[in-house]
Amino acid sequence: MLKRKSRILAFALMVMLLVTSACTNAEKSGKESNSSENGEVLTYTFFNASSTGKDVNTGDTKIGKMFEEATGVNFDIEHIVGDSNQKIGTMIASGEYPELLNAQNATADVIDAGGFVPLNDLIEEHAPNLRKLYEPIWEKMKLEDGNIYILPSGVSNGYIKPPNIGQSAFFIKREALKEQGYPHPKTIDEYFDIIEKYAKAHPKTNGAKTIPYTLLQYDWHVGQLFDPPAFLSGEQEGIIVDNETLDVSVFHNKDITKKWLGKLNQINEKGLLDKESFTQNYDEYLAKISSGRVVGWFGPRWESGTALDTLEQDDDPYNDFMGFPIVFEEGIKDQYLNPESFVTSPGMGLTTGTSEEDQIRIIKFLDHMAKIDSQKLITWGIEGETYDVNEEGRFVRTQEQIDLVNKEEFRDEFGFSALGWYWPIMSGTFDDGNSVDPNVQPEVAQLAYDEVDKEFLKAYNIETFTDLFTEPEPAPWFPFWDATIETGSEAQLYDQQSRDLIKRSYPDIILSNPSDFDSEWNKFKKDFEKLPYKAYEEVMEESVKKEASLMK
Repeated sequence: MLKRKSRILAFALMVMLLVTSACTNAEKSGKESNSSENGEVLTYTFFNASSTGKDVNTGDTKIGKMFEEATGVNFDIEHIVGDSNQKIGTMIASGEYPELLNAQNATADVIDAGGFVPLNDLIEEHAPNLRKLYEPIWEKMKLEDGNIYILPSGVSNGYIKPPNIGQSAFFIKREALKEQGYPHPKTIDEYFDIIEKYAKAHPKTNGAKTIPYTLLQYDWHVGQLFDPPAFLSGEQEGIIVDNETLDVSVFHNKDITKKWLGKLNQINEKGLLDKESFTQNYDEYLAKISSGRVVGWFGPRWESGTALDTLEQDDDPYNDFMGFPIVFEEGIKDQYLNPESFVTSPGMGLTTGTSEEDQIRIIKFLDHMAKIDSQKLITWGIEGETYDVNEEGRFVRTQEQIDLVNKEEFRDEFGFSALGWYWPIMSGTFDDGNSVDPNVQPEVAQLAYDEVDKEFLKAYNIETFTDLFTEPEPAPWFPFWDATIETGSEAQLYDQQSRDLIKRSYPDIILSNPSDFDSEWNKFKKDFEKLPYKAYEEVMEESVKKEASLMK
């Protein structure tokens, strides 16, 4: 039996019976078209459960058209709407998949159901550029049966510190910071003091009630509730790893978690916690952030990216947010920035039901994307149009080019939105020293800052917004959730049961009367101790030590 990736949610039997709306290869594949050898274009379907972006055909974008002309292939991209588990469960139950699938946290369920085809031979025989792109993690990508089923995004090719926050931080509305003289919160108490002071002074925002602090707990979006205890303690997300011994422990039953929940209990008692925190769905959360009513939240920027991009394009630059590496107490060394990571899941895979001929056509399309020139095209664009190259060979952008590529309409039309992340793409730096991500290129980042950005950089005496964050310690096992857990094992049982228990218990603890907080916490801890977390720790520790040895 194949091993199951962690963070996988089980599928209910009822969901498995919902078969009527699945995408079908017969309906959507290019098999209805003539072959590309006849000069006609083949259209396949890529369903992406990791993103809520716009559905589009890649051939309708500038980059996608170039790829289409080179390969004779394009894709109808469909994104998740609603519950991803239900959608993927329907595909599994029916056995009918789109040709390309990113199943997000249900990836292992699709593999276990035989929904993905092995890619090893396809890549070795037909995709030399794809093979080269994935060389750093080729062995890591193999499951216990020796097969590779998933192509992740962001294959590392060296570390470069980002100038802006893309991962987790505690964010505060800029207007609150400006109004209070640009305070620099370092501890969780200082952070919520700023929020409380601003919310009291501004009970209404644009005629609606101001939301001092919100969080998201919906579907697979649980990090805003689960992850803070580790970050606040100076640990990297997910699990606690002893850097000397590589011993691993979970922290949901530790005092650091009690401390975090206690803080949320306090702010709830003060009326600072969004009352819809445990009932809102993802779309409602994004709408709330983009409304400008929220003062503070924790999480990775990418998770709220759609809403934050909307705020950045409105007329009020102080509606935007600034992130801080908040810890429990001064003296704790923060570890919010991701170290160089070698993620192997989630990602996209080719599905069963796709003919061998179509598999080869699709893998050749992906191989074309993996070429260095294609990688530069989907990240930087076209030289002279979306970037320039200076005399030193450095990629740069003019202010006009920055303004152009920041426009959502342009990004959609050009193909940056459709053909970036979630496809085979590298991260870090190209071999010529230029950053893969233009936003991380120092020359571009500095020029991209507007007057209000510069106002805040000056106020905090920093040159980039990550200057407030400590450089990450090397962690070859990062991220922990890339480890594999055997289906049906005690560790897998813990992975699921702990999530169910936490999602059920944390709201009761946080929303309890402060006088009942300890009893609610003890009740949770008693239930948690019944879970096989020791088995989970053993599996994670084995993975951490294996990853550490592989990356030496």
